[in-house]
Parts: sequence; structure tokens; C-alpha cells
Amino acid sequence: MRQLIAALLLASAPAAAQTATQPAPAMAGPAAGTGYLTPRPAQSLLRLLPPPPEPGSPEARAEIRLYKDSRRGIGGPLWNKAVGQLSVTSPAFVQQLSCALGAKIGPQTTPATMAILRRAGADLGPAINAAKEYYKRPRPFTMDRGKACDPDSAVDGGKALGFSYPSGHAAVGWLWGLILADIRPERSAALLHFGKQTGDLRMACRVHYLSDVTHGRLFATGLYQAIADHAEYKADISRAAAELSLAPVPEGCPAS
Repeated sequence: MRQLIAALLLASAPAAAQTATQPAPAMAGPAAGTGYLTPRPAQSLLRLLPPPPEPGSPEARAEIRLYKDSRRGIGGPLWNKAVGQLSVTSPAFVQQLSCALGAKIGPQTTPATMAILRRAGADLGPAINAAKEYYKRPRPFTMDRGKACDPDSAVDGGKALGFSYPSGHAAVGWLWGLILADIRPERSAALLHFGKQTGDLRMACRVHYLSDVTHGRLFATGLYQAIADHAEYKADISRAAAELSLAPVPEGCPAS
């Protein structure tokens, strides 16, 4: 989870800021790590998050069955697509998001759009991490040492991935889909499909249970509603919409 938070905060950083040999240039607007909400209101939204299913409950048993059934997808198309989404800053993830948006996004070409995603990610990341630390739900692959698409799952019991509940990927995919749909409402269906699939692919990867994903989206929805009332957010949306109207159309997207 720490790696996911770091990726969220770097999502709009200039390329030079991501190298160890060059200092980051000054960024206009809020500093990196600054969200729309203060940490306390962002984390207070966690009261919207129900606990994961009790071990041994019918819901928990159903989730275990779904996880075990997912063995049939190992090495398949969804598994391979999930490999491309291990990081929310990976080229594959950004390409898929650009295709859903109908505009090629990046820190150099669409800085205002990327800044919105970074700020929302700065609100999301610490709150999700707090929930993970509170519930301490083990990852599904720790139950049976099952194969997962993330190579970190095979190292030291998957400790680098952190706890399972709720899913940070599911939350950020859904949150960014909602935000980008505000910027380009005509692309809402494609963006929300992308956001939902981001979470679904974590189940195909075999690193999350169903409730990790669905409740990650639930928290993201509550956070989005709080952010959407923020005056700075509304101003940022207008700037990003103007910016995206000039952005190039991404290449290599599947036919819709």
C-alpha cells in the first residue's frame, strides 16, 4: 500500500522529479501531497466503510469460493491485463485511462488534469492506509499460498503489498473515473467502466477479495462527494476541461 500511495503522489510530478539525479522543479499550485481535504475530514469518511465479512460467515465463505475459482484465470487475458495495472503510474495503466478519457494525458501535456488526480490521491491514500491498518485483513493468497499476478505476493509472504481491506487500486480507479467524468461527461460510461475494471482486475490478479474491491469503491464514492463540493475542485475541473479540449487523441485504443 505504501507503494500505491507513493505512486498517487507522483502521478502528476514532472519527469525530472522522478529521478534521483535531478532536483524537482518548483510546481505551480498546491505542493505535492496536498489534497482537497484536510487529513481529519478525509479520514472521518471511514465511518462510511463497513467492516469486512466476519471469518466463517456466509459472505466470507462465498468470497473464498470466488477466490479459489479465480485459479482458472491464471495466465489468461484478465490476468495479463492486471499485470499491466500493478502500478497506477505504469504506461499500461495510463494508456488505458487515456483511452477511456479519449485524450492522451501526462504530466507534460495535461498538467492541470494530472494535478487533480494527484490531489484527490493525496486525500485517498492515507485514509485507505488507515483502514488497512485498522482491519488488518490478510491477503487471500496467504490463506492457501495461491499464485497471484503481483510478484510481491511471493516475497516474504507478500508483506510489501500490505493488508487486503479495502482495495486501494479499486478505490483510486473508481475515484479517478468519477473525477474525469466531471471533466468530460460525454466519456462517463467509458471512464466508469475503466474505474470499475481497475478493481475487478485486482480480483483477477488474486490479491483481493470481492468485498475489498466493492468497499474500496464505496469509500471512494464518499470521498468524491466531499471533494466535489470543494471550491478549488470546481475551479480545477474547469481548467482541466479547457486543457483536455486541446489534448491529442490517444493512439492504439480498442475500437468502441
